[in-house]
Amino acid sequence: MNDRAQYENLLITNRPEKGHISVNWLGTAGLYIADETCGFYIDPYVSRSGLFNIFAGTPLLSRPEQVDAWIEKTQGRDAKAVFVSHSHFDHVLDAPAFAGKTGARLIGSESTAWVGRSHGLPGGQLLCPGGEKIILGNFTITVLESRHGPAFLGRIPFPGVIDGPITIPSPAGNYRLGKTYSLVIGHPSGTLVHHGSAGFLPGMYDGIRADVIFLGITGAKDLSAYMEEVPVSLGVKMLIPIHFDNFFKPLEEGKITFIQNGATKKFWKHMDGNDYGFKVRTLPIGRTVGL
Repeated sequence: MNDRAQYENLLITNRPEKGHISVNWLGTAGLYIADETCGFYIDPYVSRSGLFNIFAGTPLLSRPEQVDAWIEKTQGRDAKAVFVSHSHFDHVLDAPAFAGKTGARLIGSESTAWVGRSHGLPGGQLLCPGGEKIILGNFTITVLESRHGPAFLGRIPFPGVIDGPITIPSPAGNYRLGKTYSLVIGHPSGTLVHHGSAGFLPGMYDGIRADVIFLGITGAKDLSAYMEEVPVSLGVKMLIPIHFDNFFKPLEEGKITFIQNGATKKFWKHMDGNDYGFKVRTLPIGRTVGL
Protein backbone atom coordinates (compact mmCIF):
# COMPACT_ATOMS: atom_id res chain seq x y z
CA MET A 1 0.00 0.00 0.00
CA ASN A 2 1.44 3.41 -0.96
CA ASP A 3 1.79 6.45 1.34
CA ARG A 4 -1.47 8.06 0.30
CA ALA A 5 -3.49 4.87 0.62
CA GLN A 6 -2.03 4.16 4.08
CA TYR A 7 -2.78 7.72 5.18
CA GLU A 8 -6.34 7.76 3.84
CA ASN A 9 -7.14 4.30 5.19
CA LEU A 10 -6.42 5.45 8.75
CA LEU A 11 -8.12 8.86 8.73
CA ILE A 12 -10.01 9.97 11.84
CA THR A 13 -13.51 11.14 10.93
CA ASN A 14 -15.11 11.45 14.38
CA ARG A 15 -17.23 14.52 14.96
CA PRO A 16 -16.24 16.58 18.03
CA GLU A 17 -18.34 15.81 21.13
CA LYS A 18 -19.11 18.11 24.03
CA GLY A 19 -16.78 17.51 26.95
CA HIS A 20 -14.15 15.91 24.72
CA ILE A 21 -11.12 17.21 22.86
CA SER A 22 -11.18 18.33 19.25
CA VAL A 23 -8.14 18.74 17.04
CA ASN A 24 -7.43 20.40 13.69
CA TRP A 25 -4.19 19.61 11.87
CA LEU A 26 -2.50 22.50 10.05
CA GLY A 27 0.13 20.29 8.45
CA THR A 28 3.75 19.81 9.65
CA ALA A 29 3.63 19.76 13.49
CA GLY A 30 0.82 22.34 13.60
CA LEU A 31 -2.32 21.66 15.62
CA TYR A 32 -5.26 23.54 17.08
CA ILE A 33 -6.52 21.71 20.15
CA ALA A 34 -9.73 22.76 21.89
CA ASP A 35 -12.73 21.84 23.97
CA GLU A 36 -15.78 23.90 24.97
CA THR A 37 -13.70 25.97 27.44
CA CYS A 38 -10.79 27.15 25.26
CA GLY A 39 -8.29 26.26 22.57
CA PHE A 40 -4.62 26.71 21.74
CA TYR A 41 -2.23 26.35 18.81
CA ILE A 42 0.98 24.35 18.60
CA ASP A 43 3.54 25.14 15.88
CA PRO A 44 1.16 26.74 13.35
CA TYR A 45 3.04 27.11 10.04
CA VAL A 46 0.73 28.05 7.19
CA SER A 47 2.70 30.47 5.00
CA ARG A 48 4.72 27.66 3.41
CA SER A 49 7.86 28.91 1.69
CA GLY A 50 9.21 26.91 -1.26
CA LEU A 51 12.33 24.77 -1.15
CA PHE A 52 14.27 27.14 -3.42
CA ASN A 53 13.63 30.06 -1.06
CA ILE A 54 14.94 28.07 1.91
CA PHE A 55 18.24 27.13 0.29
CA ALA A 56 18.67 30.44 -1.55
CA GLY A 57 18.46 32.38 1.72
CA THR A 58 15.47 34.41 0.59
CA PRO A 59 13.69 36.23 3.45
CA LEU A 60 10.64 34.18 4.43
CA LEU A 61 7.29 35.92 4.67
CA SER A 62 4.57 35.25 7.19
CA ARG A 63 1.48 35.83 5.06
CA PRO A 64 -1.33 37.61 6.95
CA GLU A 65 -4.02 36.36 4.57
CA GLN A 66 -3.01 32.74 5.24
CA VAL A 67 -2.90 33.29 9.00
CA ASP A 68 -6.36 34.91 8.92
CA ALA A 69 -7.78 32.09 6.78
CA TRP A 70 -6.48 29.37 9.08
CA ILE A 71 -7.66 31.10 12.22
CA GLU A 72 -11.12 31.04 10.65
CA LYS A 73 -10.82 27.41 9.48
CA THR A 74 -9.78 26.25 12.94
CA GLN A 75 -12.20 28.59 14.75
CA GLY A 76 -9.28 29.77 16.84
CA ARG A 77 -10.14 33.47 17.16
CA ASP A 78 -10.18 33.15 20.97
CA ALA A 79 -7.08 30.96 21.27
CA LYS A 80 -5.39 31.31 24.65
CA ALA A 81 -1.87 30.26 23.69
CA VAL A 82 0.47 29.56 20.80
CA PHE A 83 3.07 26.97 21.82
CA VAL A 84 6.27 26.62 19.81
CA SER A 85 8.21 23.38 20.20
CA HIS A 86 11.43 24.84 18.74
CA SER A 87 12.45 27.83 16.69
CA HIS A 88 13.05 26.51 13.18
CA PHE A 89 11.06 28.42 10.56
CA ASP A 90 8.56 25.61 9.99
CA HIS A 91 7.49 25.88 13.64
CA VAL A 92 7.90 29.55 14.59
CA LEU A 93 7.57 31.65 11.42
CA ASP A 94 3.80 32.24 11.73
CA ALA A 95 3.47 31.80 15.49
CA PRO A 96 3.85 35.52 16.39
CA ALA A 97 1.20 36.40 13.79
CA PHE A 98 -1.23 33.87 15.29
CA ALA A 99 -0.53 35.30 18.73
CA GLY A 100 -0.91 38.86 17.49
CA LYS A 101 -4.21 38.17 15.72
CA THR A 102 -5.79 36.27 18.63
CA GLY A 103 -4.19 37.95 21.65
CA ALA A 104 -2.83 34.55 22.75
CA ARG A 105 0.40 34.19 24.68
CA LEU A 106 3.41 33.00 22.68
CA ILE A 107 4.99 30.19 24.70
CA GLY A 108 8.38 28.68 23.92
CA SER A 109 12.11 29.03 24.41
CA GLU A 110 14.04 32.26 24.73
CA SER A 111 14.80 31.89 21.00
CA THR A 112 11.06 31.86 20.32
CA ALA A 113 10.63 34.90 22.57
CA TRP A 114 13.20 36.81 20.51
CA VAL A 115 11.21 36.03 17.35
CA GLY A 116 8.09 37.34 19.12
CA ARG A 117 9.89 40.51 20.20
CA SER A 118 11.16 40.99 16.65
CA HIS A 119 7.52 40.97 15.50
CA GLY A 120 6.65 43.62 18.09
CA LEU A 121 4.81 41.41 20.59
CA PRO A 122 4.85 42.96 24.08
CA GLY A 123 6.73 41.24 26.89
CA GLY A 124 3.52 40.39 28.73
CA GLN A 125 2.43 38.24 25.79
CA LEU A 126 5.59 36.10 25.90
CA LEU A 127 6.25 33.17 28.22
CA CYS A 128 9.38 31.01 28.49
CA PRO A 129 8.28 28.08 30.65
CA GLY A 130 10.51 26.86 33.45
CA GLY A 131 8.82 23.62 34.45
CA GLU A 132 5.57 25.07 35.76
CA LYS A 133 2.21 23.67 34.68
CA ILE A 134 0.23 25.96 32.37
CA ILE A 135 -3.53 25.97 33.00
CA LEU A 136 -5.83 26.81 30.08
CA GLY A 137 -9.48 26.11 30.88
CA ASN A 138 -9.78 22.35 31.35
CA PHE A 139 -6.27 21.77 29.98
CA THR A 140 -3.12 21.41 32.06
CA ILE A 141 0.02 21.59 29.90
CA THR A 142 3.48 20.54 31.02
CA VAL A 143 6.40 21.59 28.82
CA LEU A 144 9.23 19.03 28.73
CA GLU A 145 12.67 19.56 27.23
CA SER A 146 13.31 17.18 24.33
CA ARG A 147 15.77 16.78 21.47
CA HIS A 148 15.52 17.47 17.74
CA GLY A 149 16.00 14.54 15.38
CA PRO A 150 18.74 14.49 12.70
CA ALA A 151 16.33 15.64 10.03
CA PHE A 152 18.64 16.59 7.15
CA LEU A 153 21.43 14.30 5.91
CA GLY A 154 21.88 12.99 9.44
CA ARG A 155 22.33 16.45 10.93
CA ILE A 156 20.16 19.00 12.68
CA PRO A 157 19.63 22.01 10.40
CA PHE A 158 20.20 25.56 11.67
CA PRO A 159 21.56 24.66 15.12
CA GLY A 160 22.26 27.20 17.85
CA VAL A 161 20.10 29.81 19.52
CA ILE A 162 18.52 33.14 18.70
CA ASP A 163 19.93 35.56 21.26
CA GLY A 164 18.77 38.91 19.97
CA PRO A 165 16.36 40.58 17.54
CA ILE A 166 16.18 39.26 13.99
CA THR A 167 15.14 41.17 10.92
CA ILE A 168 11.58 40.55 9.73
CA PRO A 169 11.34 39.03 7.18
CA SER A 170 14.40 36.81 7.73
CA PRO A 171 15.91 33.88 5.83
CA ALA A 172 15.53 30.34 7.16
CA GLY A 173 19.06 30.33 8.57
CA ASN A 174 18.17 33.04 11.07
CA TYR A 175 15.56 30.77 12.66
CA ARG A 176 17.98 28.85 14.88
CA LEU A 177 16.83 25.75 16.73
CA GLY A 178 16.90 27.01 20.33
CA LYS A 179 15.58 24.55 22.90
CA THR A 180 13.33 21.71 21.77
CA TYR A 181 10.18 20.90 23.73
CA SER A 182 7.42 18.34 23.90
CA LEU A 183 4.03 18.99 25.50
CA VAL A 184 2.09 16.78 27.89
CA ILE A 185 -1.53 17.93 27.71
CA GLY A 186 -3.80 16.82 30.52
CA HIS A 187 -7.59 16.99 30.24
CA PRO A 188 -10.54 15.37 32.06
CA SER A 189 -11.19 13.19 28.98
CA GLY A 190 -7.59 11.99 28.62
CA THR A 191 -3.93 12.92 28.23
CA LEU A 192 -2.30 13.91 24.95
CA VAL A 193 1.37 14.36 24.07
CA HIS A 194 2.69 16.54 21.26
CA HIS A 195 6.15 15.27 20.30
CA GLY A 196 6.83 17.27 17.18
CA SER A 197 10.46 16.47 16.42
CA ALA A 198 11.76 12.93 15.94
CA GLY A 199 14.40 12.98 18.65
CA PHE A 200 14.21 12.37 22.38
CA LEU A 201 16.08 12.55 25.67
CA PRO A 202 16.38 9.06 27.17
CA GLY A 203 13.96 8.64 30.06
CA MET A 204 12.16 11.92 29.39
CA TYR A 205 8.76 10.27 29.78
CA ASP A 206 9.57 8.11 32.80
CA GLY A 207 6.55 8.07 35.12
CA ILE A 208 4.26 9.75 32.58
CA ARG A 209 1.29 8.03 30.95
CA ALA A 210 -0.76 9.26 28.00
CA ASP A 211 -3.67 8.14 25.85
CA VAL A 212 -2.76 9.75 22.52
CA ILE A 213 0.51 10.97 21.03
CA PHE A 214 0.99 13.27 18.05
CA LEU A 215 4.39 12.02 16.88
CA GLY A 216 6.73 13.69 14.40
CA ILE A 217 8.10 10.91 12.21
CA THR A 218 10.43 12.61 9.71
CA GLY A 219 14.07 12.53 10.75
CA ALA A 220 14.03 9.68 13.25
CA LYS A 221 17.50 8.13 13.43
CA ASP A 222 16.44 4.77 14.92
CA LEU A 223 12.71 4.03 14.75
CA SER A 224 12.93 1.09 17.16
CA ALA A 225 14.58 3.19 19.88
CA TYR A 226 12.28 6.12 19.12
CA MET A 227 9.15 4.02 19.53
CA GLU A 228 10.35 2.41 22.75
CA GLU A 229 11.43 5.68 24.38
CA VAL A 230 8.40 7.73 23.33
CA PRO A 231 5.01 6.09 22.58
CA VAL A 232 5.77 2.75 24.27
CA SER A 233 7.20 4.45 27.37
CA LEU A 234 4.03 6.57 27.58
CA GLY A 235 1.75 3.56 27.22
CA VAL A 236 -0.37 5.29 24.59
CA LYS A 237 -3.53 3.80 23.11
CA MET A 238 -3.27 5.76 19.86
CA LEU A 239 -0.39 7.17 17.80
CA ILE A 240 -1.12 9.94 15.30
CA PRO A 241 1.85 10.69 13.00
CA ILE A 242 2.55 14.34 12.17
CA HIS A 243 5.30 16.30 10.43
CA PHE A 244 5.51 13.97 7.42
CA ASP A 245 3.80 16.17 4.82
CA ASN A 246 5.70 18.29 2.31
CA PHE A 247 5.82 21.70 3.99
CA PHE A 248 7.50 23.27 0.95
CA LYS A 249 4.15 23.06 -0.87
CA PRO A 250 1.16 25.38 -0.30
CA LEU A 251 -1.13 24.40 2.55
CA GLU A 252 -4.63 23.58 1.39
CA GLU A 253 -7.56 22.22 3.37
CA GLY A 254 -8.04 18.53 2.71
CA LYS A 255 -4.95 18.22 0.51
CA ILE A 256 -1.74 16.52 1.54
CA THR A 257 1.53 16.04 -0.31
CA PHE A 258 4.25 13.80 1.06
CA ILE A 259 7.94 14.48 1.55
CA GLN A 260 9.67 12.18 -0.92
CA ASN A 261 12.52 11.12 1.39
CA GLY A 262 11.30 7.65 2.30
CA ALA A 263 10.40 8.61 5.88
CA THR A 264 6.74 7.67 5.66
CA LYS A 265 7.44 4.40 3.84
CA LYS A 266 9.99 3.53 6.52
CA PHE A 267 7.46 4.38 9.24
CA TRP A 268 4.62 2.32 7.71
CA LYS A 269 6.93 -0.63 7.13
CA HIS A 270 8.16 -0.48 10.71
CA MET A 271 4.64 -0.31 12.11
CA ASP A 272 3.51 -3.23 9.91
CA GLY A 273 6.40 -5.31 11.26
CA ASN A 274 5.88 -4.54 14.95
CA ASP A 275 2.94 -4.92 17.31
CA TYR A 276 3.21 -2.20 19.92
CA GLY A 277 -0.32 -2.61 21.22
CA PHE A 278 -1.59 0.81 20.13
CA LYS A 279 -3.64 1.98 17.17
CA VAL A 280 -2.23 4.23 14.45
CA ARG A 281 -4.60 6.83 13.02
CA THR A 282 -4.12 9.89 10.79
CA LEU A 283 -5.59 13.40 10.73
CA PRO A 284 -7.19 15.27 7.84
CA ILE A 285 -5.70 18.68 7.11
CA GLY A 286 -7.87 21.65 8.01
CA ARG A 287 -10.87 19.72 9.32
CA THR A 288 -11.79 19.60 13.00
CA VAL A 289 -12.25 16.06 14.33
CA GLY A 290 -12.95 14.62 17.77
CA LEU A 291 -10.65 12.43 19.83
